[in-house]
Amino acid sequence: MVPFREVCGGVRVAKLVIIDGNSLMYRAFYALPLLTNDRGEYTNAVYGFMNMYFRILEDAKPEYLTVAFDVHGPTFRHEQYGEYKAGRKPTPDELRPQFDILKKVLEGMAVHYVQLEGFEADDFLGTVSRMAEEAGWDTVLVTGDRDALQLASGKTRIWLTHKGISEIVDYGPAELMERYGLAPEQIVDLKGLMGDASDNIPGVPGVGEKTALKLLSEFGTVEKVLENVDNVSGKKLQERLRENREQALFSKGLAKIDRNVPLKMELETFRLKPLEDTNAAEVFQRYGFRKLMERLKLVSGSAPQPREIEIEDIRDIAGLKAAVSGYIPAQMALYVEPEGMSVYDGRKEYRITFGGDLITPGIAYSEAVQVLKPWLEDSKVHKIVLDAKTVMHELDRETVQLSGTIFDVLIAAYLIKTDSVKYPLEQLKERYLSSAFPNSAYTLWELVEPLQNRMTADNATLLYEDVEMPLVGVLFGMEKLGFSVDTEQLSRMGESLSARIETLTAMIYDLADEKFNINSTRQLGTILFEKLELPAGKKTKSGYSTDIDVLEQLRTAHPIVPLLIEYRQLTKLKSTYIDGLLAVVDGRGRVHTVFHQTVVATGRLSSSEPNLQNIPVRTELGREVRKVFVAEEGSLLVDADYSQIELRVLAHMSGDPRFIEAFRSGEDIHAHTASEVFGVPMAEVTPHMRSSAKAVNFGIVYGISDFGLSQNLGISRKEAGQYIDLYFERYPKIKEFMNRQIEEGKEKGYVETLLGRRRYFPQLNARQYNVRAFAERAAMNAPVQGTAADIIKLAMIAVDEALRAEKLQANLILQVHDELIVETPMDEVERVKTLVKERMESVMELEVPLIADVAAAKSWYECK
Repeated sequence: MVPFREVCGGVRVAKLVIIDGNSLMYRAFYALPLLTNDRGEYTNAVYGFMNMYFRILEDAKPEYLTVAFDVHGPTFRHEQYGEYKAGRKPTPDELRPQFDILKKVLEGMAVHYVQLEGFEADDFLGTVSRMAEEAGWDTVLVTGDRDALQLASGKTRIWLTHKGISEIVDYGPAELMERYGLAPEQIVDLKGLMGDASDNIPGVPGVGEKTALKLLSEFGTVEKVLENVDNVSGKKLQERLRENREQALFSKGLAKIDRNVPLKMELETFRLKPLEDTNAAEVFQRYGFRKLMERLKLVSGSAPQPREIEIEDIRDIAGLKAAVSGYIPAQMALYVEPEGMSVYDGRKEYRITFGGDLITPGIAYSEAVQVLKPWLEDSKVHKIVLDAKTVMHELDRETVQLSGTIFDVLIAAYLIKTDSVKYPLEQLKERYLSSAFPNSAYTLWELVEPLQNRMTADNATLLYEDVEMPLVGVLFGMEKLGFSVDTEQLSRMGESLSARIETLTAMIYDLADEKFNINSTRQLGTILFEKLELPAGKKTKSGYSTDIDVLEQLRTAHPIVPLLIEYRQLTKLKSTYIDGLLAVVDGRGRVHTVFHQTVVATGRLSSSEPNLQNIPVRTELGREVRKVFVAEEGSLLVDADYSQIELRVLAHMSGDPRFIEAFRSGEDIHAHTASEVFGVPMAEVTPHMRSSAKAVNFGIVYGISDFGLSQNLGISRKEAGQYIDLYFERYPKIKEFMNRQIEEGKEKGYVETLLGRRRYFPQLNARQYNVRAFAERAAMNAPVQGTAADIIKLAMIAVDEALRAEKLQANLILQVHDELIVETPMDEVERVKTLVKERMESVMELEVPLIADVAAAKSWYECK
């Protein structure tokens, strides 16, 4: 039992290798954790298989190779025995599509594979190894199935995989005899006696491997054992052999590999081609096998490698001026790190070291960008950067603008793979190039082509060019301008909260009859569940759970609990939105949130430092925070909010006529839904009915379950299920649409918005119900929520363009969910209200109208 590499000692051991594809794929699947590529396709089994494939090439050094697969469907053995392989677990959902991926990879590498109707892979192994023996070839069969040991001979060796895919046992006739005391032809006799649970071959009941081996060492074959039953030791064993005589012979025949399959191919069919003459690199890149591409380079030399380019190291300002003066490139890439920056112009890379003091020789960042300013601000020079918005801010601090067309590697990478939080250059090199590339501007330059090709293949170019890249500049302007905050009012609010928190703390200590750290989960758990003896959930190694769900369940169990809930709410509000805001207000009384374009998988924007998209609006105290966000002196805030945008998108995408008509007629959609679901005229819809219908409407968008709806409405699960059933009876096209998203998601691996924004869901094929159910809900919602995100982004671009086109002084300063806020001088308010409404309602044509509700006020709070 040895690692693959130690088997052969570097010399050819086989002219031909035959691989049992199904066997190795199963072993690779269970040997490696689930992996997905950037398209969301499961690839762990293929990745493991290909690692093994290259080890086999290195060790056996064959001229010829083929891979055999089982065919889904009955074989001649099923015709002989209907229960053959009965009881086997179905192929895992995560593995099944990987067989097609493997075959595409093999095709790209020009590696022959075969699957034969009515036969198994073993029969192909047997037949081809016989053909090779007759031709005098040395052959290796690679498999995890011990049945293949019957094929061992002087010319054919069996490499039996062990410990997943990391080791093999090398068998020829001598090794088989040494280990089991059997000749290859006796393997079928062994199966005839002991059977094979994995193939459901019955054998002789009660005869295991030890007994079978003993019988064969004594008598040689099943037939001889049966002829000499009277000489077998043990009356019970004799009886079993007599009773199962026919079954033993039948089992032996069932286990025998057919070595005479009618093949319409010659051995020459299996000749390997040099990998450099195939599409191996392309197919490996398609499926995200970057590590294997490194290995492919060792074999074929075709992995992407950095070109030899001229590099100039620059450590003083004179050298930089000399390098770039008097010359304007057509295109440049810029990459900035803490230690320095690099610039590549297509002919040379300039590597600039930061420093500029006695200790660290080099150039100050501010000096470097001033020298590069003619390039950076020339609108004719195409720019390539990683995270354009951040680069814009860095340059803006030095009064330098990034002008002209820009290719943002970060945005492109996000559109291709939306489920990553970060896209560091190291990761992008690994995925699209190779780790041999440096972290430099040259590498950004080289990333453009594979990213553009991938966006084209994924239909993401429109999103990139018309949505995401135009939005970069809009967000830069919003972040730079910021939002004015009434700091005096904010401080007063903080003082009020502090006083209330102190009062709550004293009341909690009094009810607990001791002082303790209220913010400590362990100490609070001890007070609640040991001292006060409240009913506790399961205690874990870290102690009792005291999260908000636990506290809500205990709200009426003791007077201390509602005080704790209020304490949690107020301390979070104060630390996050009072102290947090005061800490980031600039000298002009404005806060500058950072909008994140490449974080949320659905395409939504998020914000941080501070997070203005998460200000609580369900409590009055949370809404009070919005009072401190105000327009600067002489201006108002124009606030425009899309009305029920996700439901309107759902109506359009589902094509449900009743839902569409409700929006077209301008009816209250929730009252309309209540009328449909509860079967009453609109005039008889009660507030409770409307509230329930509203919960169903928005719940449906998010794939809500009967349990979730029951929790939201405080009704029984059965009643919630009836609401959902009635909803789908009245709006059947919505149900069809949601089912279609799940089915298409399973088939393609992704769902997409109206503009083609993809979100990948490999979990749709997961074995675990909870994982699969979550993915189904997300897959139903993603096209709707993602399209709504696309629409609000288009609206931001359109509004900003309109403000600039009319040379207005108003500025877009915030986007939250489906809401835009424009800080507007008093004399422009009416024009801006009209302009914003027009642009928001016309950015995309749907089967139902887009409606934006517009208001103007001094504070954000007053706008609602």
